[in-house]
Amino acid sequence: MAERKRIINVLCTLGPASLNQSTIERLEERDVDLFRINLSHTPLDKIAETIETIQKFSSKTPICLDTEGAQVRNGTMVPDTVVKDRQHIRLVANPVEGDGKCLSLTPPSVFSELGPNSLVGIDFDGVVLLVLESDENSAETVVLNGGRIGSNKAVVIDPAPKLPPLSEKDIEAVKIGRSYGITNYALSFANCAADVVALRNLTGPNSTIISKIESKRGVRNLDEIMVETDEILIDRGDLSREVPLENIPLLQKAILRKANIANTPANVATNLLESMIVNRKPTRAELNDIINTMMDGGNGLVLAAECAIGKHPVGAVDMVLSMIERFRRSLDGHRIEDLLESGQLLLPSLHGSSPHSSRPPARYMKSSSEMLAKLPAIEVDLETAMDVEQLAHGVYSPLDGFMTQPELEGVLDENRLPGGDVWTMPILLQGKSQEFSAYQPGQSIRLVDQRTGESTAILHLEDKYEVDLKSVASRWFGTSDKSHPGVARFMSRGTTILGGPVEYLGPVSVARSPYQLTPSQTRMLFDIKGWSKIVAFHTRNVPHRGHEHVIANACERSNADGVLIHPVIGPKKVGDFLPDMILGAYERLIEAAFPNALLAAFSTYSRYCGPREAVFTALCRKNFGCTHFVIGRDHTGVGDFYAPNQNRELLESLGDIGITPVFFDTVYFSDSLGETVESSSSEGDFKAISGTKVRELLDAHQPVPEWCMRAEISNWLVEQSESGQPVFVES
Repeated sequence: MAERKRIINVLCTLGPASLNQSTIERLEERDVDLFRINLSHTPLDKIAETIETIQKFSSKTPICLDTEGAQVRNGTMVPDTVVKDRQHIRLVANPVEGDGKCLSLTPPSVFSELGPNSLVGIDFDGVVLLVLESDENSAETVVLNGGRIGSNKAVVIDPAPKLPPLSEKDIEAVKIGRSYGITNYALSFANCAADVVALRNLTGPNSTIISKIESKRGVRNLDEIMVETDEILIDRGDLSREVPLENIPLLQKAILRKANIANTPANVATNLLESMIVNRKPTRAELNDIINTMMDGGNGLVLAAECAIGKHPVGAVDMVLSMIERFRRSLDGHRIEDLLESGQLLLPSLHGSSPHSSRPPARYMKSSSEMLAKLPAIEVDLETAMDVEQLAHGVYSPLDGFMTQPELEGVLDENRLPGGDVWTMPILLQGKSQEFSAYQPGQSIRLVDQRTGESTAILHLEDKYEVDLKSVASRWFGTSDKSHPGVARFMSRGTTILGGPVEYLGPVSVARSPYQLTPSQTRMLFDIKGWSKIVAFHTRNVPHRGHEHVIANACERSNADGVLIHPVIGPKKVGDFLPDMILGAYERLIEAAFPNALLAAFSTYSRYCGPREAVFTALCRKNFGCTHFVIGRDHTGVGDFYAPNQNRELLESLGDIGITPVFFDTVYFSDSLGETVESSSSEGDFKAISGTKVRELLDAHQPVPEWCMRAEISNWLVEQSESGQPVFVES
């Protein structure tokens, strides 16, 4: 917490919508500063249970008990009670179920403060009663303004009664809180310094007290309150029951100004993101209010109903955190261009970029065809054309082109680029000496896609160098054995390398999967979906039960909002599943089991270089906006070239790369347990689950057992094969 960059605190009220493991853990991961329990809506006999629930799923976020304080409330009401003007209503001290004729008020002492001509307002902008006569336990009233009366609503009385600062329930609640180690307390309706002292005497000298300013008396006595309290909280809701609504914005500014001068932390509550109780997105006015509150010196933002009863408690917190981050960045100044960037601020920055920078989308060169025709040209194969597109769209950030010799040597020897950024995968424009003999640094060269003959990019040549294929292969793949498919491909392509930035000319006219999304598009979709924690799942196979286990458990372990299922669709080995089959199979899996999944196609190819590729594929998913990445024991390896623990060892040696790995052992099916399990050993009743096994069964027209693959997926693949659709790569 001490090392974080956030400059504004976030306080969350937990209630029916958020008192559950998933929400509490996800909020704690976002470094929420306090979990607030509102005693006005928590029965005394439920306080201990509520504290235990929060502490069970939260290990570091402190709890704050928010007292009822010196406030008047009505009791339980018959549902949908409506009263009309001039109707007579009796108010009583004894608890009763209220209706249009009689209702109760608490605390009972309020009746000694009522007298003829007292006004009683129930809830904000609601029913207003005029007291006709009263005694110590009741009052006769007439309705001056009719409306609906709900249960347990705040009541405002004019003239304001003098009430004890703490209710009997508050006193008992503090005792319970202290028994659970709670040291944070909020004092509702703090009217004077003596009120703060009264609570401090109960909570102990080491407690933190937040005094809630929500009455005229509290505002008038603000200076003396700030001497005794640790923080204040401006509750704009209850304050607006006594102060005209149109005065609240200016009054808030005045209170914040006084608190800043006194160096007293000031929090602001009520209606920050009221619309998000129902809607996934807030209004522009709400966001403007939050920014102005921070600019005026607010130190903390309080989400109440948004988190307690709203449909999107985590989304509301993410929105506030995003606004805080934007405000933090603005303190150093910002350009209009900075404010035009799209995507969530809570997602990781592109790899190798500062949090303040944003890579523009792929730039298209506007040069005339006549000018382009004058440039020398190199024909590139499918894999190189894919690399060009990924470079252009920022997938390989911080690279902006093919590697120069210093970049290649840094990656091979230190897993870093010359500037210090972690990078493990050589991205090379490679050819034979005679093919590249005419090119020299300083030239611009057209790159022509061999599939169509169209120009796809311009290489601005900065470096041309020769490599020792065997030496590079050994450092890159850990072997120079040509039985390794990555080694075989690399060593067949020549010893001359051209390096330099590329300028994208645009996609060539070939058929494309509609699922080929760019990083700017996935980030936009994550924003629309309200996701800020996303697990990425890399695969080159159709989904079997092992994949299902890994996806589900990765989402649970990381408390993710969603998962990006991101299969590789580039060139594959003979016998591999074709891209259309992989995407179609995952469509069916998502429909059946993973509603919070986004399917996208990763237009690249496997290098089969084990640990290096595990890091590379993780960094690419970071650039797509993901926060977590699934890594299995044999991630992107081939044969027995890599040990099961090498992926973890390399990642741990590199430190924080900006995306969190989620490691998995091999997944088996256990007959005795009847479910999938992870294990580093296959001993026992474990059955192996593998894409190879699935391919063999389908190729032999044999059924795939349900424990190995979901029936709707295997049946669909069989249907495709029987209808004449190619399922596997054949040559």
